[in-house]
Amino acid sequence: MKFRAAVLAAPFLIAACGNAASDNGKDAPAAPAASGSKMEILSTDMVLGDAKAPVTLIEYASVTCPHCAAFNEQVIPEVKEKFISTGKVKLVFREFPTAPANYALIGSVLARCAAEKAGPDAYFLVTDALFRTQHEWIKENPKSELVKIVGQAGMDEPALDQCLQRKELVEIINENAKNGMEKFDITGTPSFILNGEKMVYKTKEEFVQQIADAVEKAGG
Repeated sequence: MKFRAAVLAAPFLIAACGNAASDNGKDAPAAPAASGSKMEILSTDMVLGDAKAPVTLIEYASVTCPHCAAFNEQVIPEVKEKFISTGKVKLVFREFPTAPANYALIGSVLARCAAEKAGPDAYFLVTDALFRTQHEWIKENPKSELVKIVGQAGMDEPALDQCLQRKELVEIINENAKNGMEKFDITGTPSFILNGEKMVYKTKEEFVQQIADAVEKAGG
C-alpha cells in the first residue's frame, strides 16, 4: 500500500470470506426469528429500494470477498428486478470486512463517502464497482483504480484522500460486523437475514424462492 490512509490505523474486525452455512443447510439451522430490535433499520444503514417495503433483506458482505462479488453478479440482479425495484423488498447492506481487511475497509469507507456526497445510490454504485473490479484494485498500489471507481460518484483524488482520514467510518463498519456476530451469529460472507431470520440455502433458486415466499407472506 503506497498511499497513506488513516483508516488503516484504526482497530478493526475481520471475518472469513465464504459462508459454509449457505452451502450446507443440514449443518446450519436458521437463527430464530428476530425481535423488533434486531430488525431495526439503523441511521447508519445503507438501504437499497423503498424504505417502506414490507420485506427486509439484510446482507452482510465484504467488498474484498470473491464469494460476495460472485453473488453480486449472479444473484442480486434478479432480486433487484423481481423484488427491490417493485417495492416489495428493501436491501440493507452492512459491511463485514474480510481479508485483506485493510482493502475491505478502504473500499467500504470510500463507498460511505460517496453516499455522503451523492446519496445512497452512490454507495451501491461504488460497492458494485468494487465487487466487479476486485482483480484490478486489490493490489499493491490501488489508488489509481480507486480514483476511477469513486469518480463515478463525483469524487476526485483530493476527495478520496480526505475520505480516507475518516476513522469514524471505520467505527461504523466495525459496529456492523460486531452486531452481525452478536445478533445473528454471522461468521462468513455473504450472509443474509430475511425478515429477522438467518437464511440457509444451497442454490440460487432456493435463495430467490425464500424471498418470494416472504413477499407472499407479507401480502405482496
